[in-house]
Amino acid sequence: MVEVSSSTLVNSIIFPTSGVFFMLFDAQHHLNDVMFQELFCRVEKMLAQHRNCFLLFMSSMHTEKEVGLFEAIQSRFLSSQLQMLPICSDEEAFQCMVNIAKALHKPTSATLQARLDNLLQGQWSETQRIAALRTIGISEHECRTLLDALGSLQSVSEADFDTLLNCGLDKESCQRILKFFNYHNYETL
Repeated sequence: MVEVSSSTLVNSIIFPTSGVFFMLFDAQHHLNDVMFQELFCRVEKMLAQHRNCFLLFMSSMHTEKEVGLFEAIQSRFLSSQLQMLPICSDEEAFQCMVNIAKALHKPTSATLQARLDNLLQGQWSETQRIAALRTIGISEHECRTLLDALGSLQSVSEADFDTLLNCGLDKESCQRILKFFNYHNYETL
C-alpha cells in the first residue's frame, strides 16, 4: 500500500505498512542554489515527520557537479537518520523502493529475523545447513566434515583459518569459507 495526502511532500512516496518514506531527487533539475536550499528544507521536514527516510538521488550521468551535490547533501545530514541511495533510472528507483519496503514491512522483517536467528542457532535440518554451506563452493563431503567437527553454522562462521584446516579442509576451501563470512584477518597462502 502506498499513501499520498495533501501533506505529503512533492516527489515523495510513503509506504505506511513498512513505515518507510522515500523522496525522489533528480540531480539534473536541482543544480542551482535556490533549488538546493529548497531541497534542504524539504529533507528537514521529512526527517522531522518520519523515522525511516530514504533520499533516492537520481543521476544518470554522475558528473562532477552531481557527485559534489550528493556529497553536500550527505555531509549536511550525516548525523541524521537520512539514508541516501544513488540511482540511475526510474526503474531502479522503483525497485529500490519496493525492496526496501518489503524488507522493512513488519511481518516480512520478523520472518527474515527469525530465519537468521534459526540459522545462527543451528535449528535448521542437516540438509538445509549443508545446502547453505554448498553455496560457498565447497563439496558436500567438506560440508559434512565441517558440521561434524564444529557442530553449527555459527561455529563455522566464527572459525579461524587454523580451526578450518584442523577440520581436514584444504587451504583453498578454508580461504573460500573465510572470504564468504567476511573474515578479513586470515592469512592468504
